[in-house]
Amino acid sequence: MEENEIRKGIRLNRYLAQCGLGSRRKCDALISAGQILVNGIKVTELGVRVDPCADTIAHNGVQIKEVRQLEYVAYHKSRGVLVTADDPQGRKTIYDELRDRGYDAAHLKYIGRLDMDSEGLLLLTNDGDMVHALTHPRFQIKKVYQVQIDRALLQADSHAMVEQGVVSEGQVLHAGAIRSIEERGLKGGYWYEIDLYEGKNRQIRRMFEALGYSVKRLKRVQFSSIKIGELIRASYRFLEEREIRSLKNRGYRVTGRK
Repeated sequence: MEENEIRKGIRLNRYLAQCGLGSRRKCDALISAGQILVNGIKVTELGVRVDPCADTIAHNGVQIKEVRQLEYVAYHKSRGVLVTADDPQGRKTIYDELRDRGYDAAHLKYIGRLDMDSEGLLLLTNDGDMVHALTHPRFQIKKVYQVQIDRALLQADSHAMVEQGVVSEGQVLHAGAIRSIEERGLKGGYWYEIDLYEGKNRQIRRMFEALGYSVKRLKRVQFSSIKIGELIRASYRFLEEREIRSLKNRGYRVTGRK
């Protein structure tokens, strides 16, 4: 998908072609003949753009969907890159970074978020059921992060984050577990590994800042059963079948889907 299509939607004739209704020329003929409805309204004008994720598109009264193989991608987001499809300020997004690597991921949705200053593992897919299953707050999907702070974490503060929770912006934030990982050879100061089962905005940064610490670096190294492993910064890989099954076993189990 070209950049302007990300910003304004995809041309209706192209989307119809991707749904298997024929060539773009044939799809133009279907549009001109009044056989296509967008959100229940007959469309006859050529050049109309649609958002397949938001608009309901039908051919002769039957809703259609794009014929596309499901894809599941693990991606190592760099620091300074935005997790969004489009930025009004023109800053680099994950889709730009992936496109620089030769992969057009515009048809994929990201699962969860990482703020601009964070890095690490992000999953992308066009499997809507999986996105729902792995992002809904009540399902408490495990995420693991490595965080570098400006000084040693006091045991009392670690206990507070895990047991009592830390109040920030009117919310009580909890960590699932905290482990010191300085012995792993990480450079530059005080490193800890944190398990999270919540998904509140900037949660780790807010917890540490509320306790008087400064976060120097933050990297997600695991999402559910998927680990970042040797995946280098700005690169991606397609998940293996066993990894997809593992995610489905987790997500579909908690949602009750078969």
